Amino acid sequence: ESYDPSGSGAYATDEQGVADLGAEGLVDPEIQGIVDTLEEVIVAKESNVFGISDVYLNGLRGSVRTEETNLCNLTADANLAIAKEADSDVVISLKNGGGIRDDIGQRIVPAGGTGEPVLLPTEEIPGVKPAGGISETDIGNTLRFNNGLTLLTITAEELLAVLEHGVAASSLDDENTQGRFPQVAGIEFSFDLTAPEGDRIQSLVVLDENGNDQDVLVQNSEIVGDPTRSFRMVTLGFLAGGGDGFPSPTRDVVALAHED
Repeated sequence: ESYDPSGSGAYATDEQGVADLGAEGLVDPEIQGIVDTLEEVIVAKESNVFGISDVYLNGLRGSVRTEETNLCNLTADANLAIAKEADSDVVISLKNGGGIRDDIGQRIVPAGGTGEPVLLPTEEIPGVKPAGGISETDIGNTLRFNNGLTLLTITAEELLAVLEHGVAASSLDDENTQGRFPQVAGIEFSFDLTAPEGDRIQSLVVLDENGNDQDVLVQNSEIVGDPTRSFRMVTLGFLAGGGDGFPSPTRDVVALAHED
């Protein structure tokens, strides 16, 4: 009986919404103070924009733990770029899909909740963040473990073992989405989930700076050339320490400076 179609309903929790309700006298100054303080923090982080993307960046759990995605590529490439500043010999970047915890962008489900969602870049926040902006908040959400980076030397044989471990738990039905799934830069590899564990990597190459094959390590499931030849690699400190069960070597280890 209290429902009034001329006034009942949802109102935005902003100054105009309060005014529309005639509720100015109901605002608790202590609560408003908390709201204002939180707003300052949120605006500061959302307005700290590091770049612009005109596409949706896929960081969904079901994707990053089963396949290559654009967000995983971007973050692996970023790790490689910053590692090269410290050591120009670094050519490989490897991280685990489980380290990506969120997407960057919008997934808009059509009205009625049916059909495929529309995938869009981040939404504009007028006066705070441009459309497609990648903010401190976005980065913090997707890389929330805030892992440091570690450089190490790895042989062709050890790299193959690391990648075999990364896909050992994967399944054809994508039901087993363990965080160990490898996301990489500087290399390309293919794998066959119908093959026995430990023998799934079909091909593996190290790429040059133009993305061309520079060194073939595995072809037709067999190591090519000297299995002890080595490469400098950047990985997450978590993985370098054996996280997710990775058999990371401990040769020539350098932990890069890590700032929160």
